[in-house]
Amino acid sequence: MELKLSSSIEAMGTSPERDNPDGYWDEMGVDERLEILSKIEGINGLFTFYPSATLPSDPVKMLKKLDEYNLKPAQMYVDSNSNRKWKNGAFSTTEKNIRRECIKLYKEAIDFAKEIHADSVLLWPGMDGLDYPFMADPGEAWKYLVDTIREICEYNSNVKIAIEPKKDAPRQRMYLSDIGKLMMLLNEIGLNNAGGVLDVGHVIISQGGMAEALTILHSHQKLFAIHLDDNYRNADPDMIAGGVHFWEFLELFYYLNKTDFNGYCDLYLESPRDDRVKSLTLSARLALKFKELADTLTENSDEIDSNLNNYRFVENVELISELVFK
Repeated sequence: MELKLSSSIEAMGTSPERDNPDGYWDEMGVDERLEILSKIEGINGLFTFYPSATLPSDPVKMLKKLDEYNLKPAQMYVDSNSNRKWKNGAFSTTEKNIRRECIKLYKEAIDFAKEIHADSVLLWPGMDGLDYPFMADPGEAWKYLVDTIREICEYNSNVKIAIEPKKDAPRQRMYLSDIGKLMMLLNEIGLNNAGGVLDVGHVIISQGGMAEALTILHSHQKLFAIHLDDNYRNADPDMIAGGVHFWEFLELFYYLNKTDFNGYCDLYLESPRDDRVKSLTLSARLALKFKELADTLTENSDEIDSNLNNYRFVENVELISELVFK
């Protein structure tokens, strides 16, 4: 498996927080951010947005701009969350006109993604959920969710739609809360170009296992994109991947090496206090280091897998420690 890393220019943003909405850093220009990304070892893809408030809105001009910095379009996120009109959900709402507007937005985005040769289109139903009991009919909401996303995926079978689950935030409970519900959704949609995003930060806050989530998606040929970030299982602040859960990230990369995944691993990052350029650089270096360590483990996979098959945890950690902590 070849590791392809991407990031967004938002990683070079001001990093606003709830208690400090102005952020911690001065604003950077687009070209300054692209220049920084282009010089970080390992990063050759740009996570883009639709509609874009910063990059050119014309696909030809966008490609020309990225080419200036030797960057390729990676995943493209479609914003169906930040406007107040989506407050009851973009996909699951009972408001038919809102669902139609959502479908229209995604069809436009799919056309744009095809023009720039984006790796996949990211679909995150971030406003689709509930906050209280008796707030919505969950059965009706799930039906609309499935039907809306299916129509979006049917629009162009050659464009991959990568759907991202999350437990909560901004809603108190999301309809598409974990990998299990994602698989349920994908099974109901039943289309080859509908797949999933493994956002490891979202797996962590749902008390799930990264390697397990990876193998579930890959075994069903539904692993379309990976987002690398970290947290303490209580929130999703997009910390540096591997900064907290070292062993689980090492296991994730070990199993990633067993796949034929050829999409991008996006470095999802917010740096409200540490230097944002140094933080993103470290994030890329750690991803490359985890891949390097996983390659070493792969060379010893016969013994490691034998220990796994016989539940020999202590022997495995002793072996892995000798290989990793030289």
